[in-house]
Amino acid sequence: MAPPIAAIVLAAGLGTRMRSQRAKVLHELGGEPMLAYTLRAFAANRPDPLVIVVGHQAPEVEAAAQCALPHYEIQAAIQHRQLGTGDAARAGLRMLPADFSSDVLIGYGDMPMLKPATLRDFIEHHRSSVSELSFISVQMADGGFYGRVLRDAHGSVEAIVEARDATPQQLTIGEINTGIYLARAAFLRSALAEIQSNNAQSEYYLTDIVAIARRLKVKVNAWIAPDTAEFAGVNSCEELAQMEAQLREQVNQRLMKAGVTLLDPATAYIGPEVEIGNDTIIGPNVQIMGKSRIGAGVLIEGTAWLRDVTIGDRSHLKLGVRAEQCFIGEECEVGPFANLREGTRLEGGNRIGNFVETKKATVGRGSKASHLSYLGDTIIGSETNLGCGVITVNYDGYDKHVTRIGDRCMVGCDTQLVAPVTVGDDVYVASGTTILRDVPDGTLVMSHHPQREKPGWTKSWHRRHADHPKARGKTTNGGE
Repeated sequence: MAPPIAAIVLAAGLGTRMRSQRAKVLHELGGEPMLAYTLRAFAANRPDPLVIVVGHQAPEVEAAAQCALPHYEIQAAIQHRQLGTGDAARAGLRMLPADFSSDVLIGYGDMPMLKPATLRDFIEHHRSSVSELSFISVQMADGGFYGRVLRDAHGSVEAIVEARDATPQQLTIGEINTGIYLARAAFLRSALAEIQSNNAQSEYYLTDIVAIARRLKVKVNAWIAPDTAEFAGVNSCEELAQMEAQLREQVNQRLMKAGVTLLDPATAYIGPEVEIGNDTIIGPNVQIMGKSRIGAGVLIEGTAWLRDVTIGDRSHLKLGVRAEQCFIGEECEVGPFANLREGTRLEGGNRIGNFVETKKATVGRGSKASHLSYLGDTIIGSETNLGCGVITVNYDGYDKHVTRIGDRCMVGCDTQLVAPVTVGDDVYVASGTTILRDVPDGTLVMSHHPQREKPGWTKSWHRRHADHPKARGKTTNGGE
């Protein structure tokens, strides 16, 4: 059995170089915060505990972490003042049990391209080399803002120098520190206690633990990762867009190889967690994000926005559909221009037509709402038809209430159902009805008023408003 491992993800920084008030790790790629990708890579190696160090916009960063790993226990450590990566690592280390003596994996929260397998290989190399401290380095032609790895004449690691503190000669070094470390807990505690802020930024650099290890004659191992692209940084909105394009291309290629047709891959924005069955066709200008699951033989025409949806086989989403946190069964027809909000469940064979909005609505098999309706907090049985303009009146100003409609009902156009109310099976609701009370099975229900006419009323109405500014130009018979 492998020894236990702890992990600390540093996510407290301001992200100053992004020129944004938003925490850097919250900027999105593929519809998710950058932090989500990094956390999943770390969590795949089952660290316990997994600690995230937060500071700037701490509540939002914590929420993003929990959303990324809803079934993983994440502990949050607060870095109250952003005094550097070394100080952040200290804050994270304090969350570990005092008797924890195994390895601690440390990395940054803004590494969205990092693969779980890379971390696994790094951990195995560290343990096979019997090192107290290891870190990942890569070879780059232009190291930019990254720290350079300094080696002695024998090739052993001497130190890491940050770009801001490096000499012009040191800046020419091609071996770059990625910021991912693995160290024995005892060494890490003593090394972090020693670091000082004597540098250009007056900050506590985590990189200083390498020089401390050398001074203490502790074995340091630099593992050179084979794929530099995994450690590409995001330090500007331009770099964020470039990485978005790279990620989108990878996802789209994977899906097309699996039998998904993308009519215009350049405008298909599909998240890396999305799963799509073969023979599904995705039209242009489609966004599918979160943990969406799309079945086989589905047609999504285009200009759709989908997040955390499940869509059954052979369903058809027409132009302009928006759906979030909902279930669409097999062989459903949705849209055009339908809005399926969270909690919607279509059991299968349903028709949800143009300008229909649903929210927390369960629609039984074969039931339809084809035009201009609002269905909120609603449970509808099977083979029921809702006419144009049907509204479930679910909100009384304080609370939401449920409408229940049975099987095989025909609900006429322009019907309002004032919840809480139950309509039984096989009910026929006449057009223009307002339902205020429960309706038993097999009933015809209506609330019609006698139609009355007043001949000549329009002419007298205009005469009464003859002095109104809007009446200018009107004829005596009411025309314009």
